[in-house]
Amino acid sequence: MKFIKPFYGCREGEIYPEHFQPGDDCPVELEAAAIECGVVQDGEPEPKKSAARGKAKD
Repeated sequence: MKFIKPFYGCREGEIYPEHFQPGDDCPVELEAAAIECGVVQDGEPEPKKSAARGKAKD
């Protein structure tokens, strides 16, 4: 997993947290927290959804 947003976390066995930047690999021990915060992306990027334009039909 790679970070897609900045994240501040502490690796297992360390006493000081560190800053992770977009594009950095996410350490396994931080994956659950990073997923919960929405700062990682697994695999291919999701295509952006386009908003429906126009009026809805009845």
